[in-house]
Amino acid sequence: MSRDAAVNALADRLDEALESQRRLLEMVVEQRPAIAGGRHEEVDAIAGRIELEVRRLSAIKQARAAAAEALADELGLAATRWSVLREGLSPAERAAITPRLQAIESVVPALALAHAVNGQLVRHELELVGTSGRTLSSRDRPPSHPP
Repeated sequence: MSRDAAVNALADRLDEALESQRRLLEMVVEQRPAIAGGRHEEVDAIAGRIELEVRRLSAIKQARAAAAEALADELGLAATRWSVLREGLSPAERAAITPRLQAIESVVPALALAHAVNGQLVRHELELVGTSGRTLSSRDRPPSHPP
């Protein structure tokens, strides 16, 4: 593989990762009203789509790692970390990769925050279910069986 091909392959894998993470973010945000509204079937359907996208992203990350390794080989470097690869690239090659990495780095925290918000909503719903279940069960107890 030529150096240009290795840079382009890494750029392509980064583009794929960015698009996958953006799709994940869209799905997580889409899921929020369904969680808040207690629409369990819709939550499950979106969760299934999220799971597929997470699997797709995992495969993309493996391909990205392979592309980084191929680029490191082309550059004669032992490490595949960006901090190491960056030093072996020309300014034009860095310009092809850096914005993609920055875009990914901006989506990741947004995705983590969206997941955290959805997680809080689910926990809140579970607390409500638990509270209402305890309330109902205390009403059903005969007076001789205090809680």
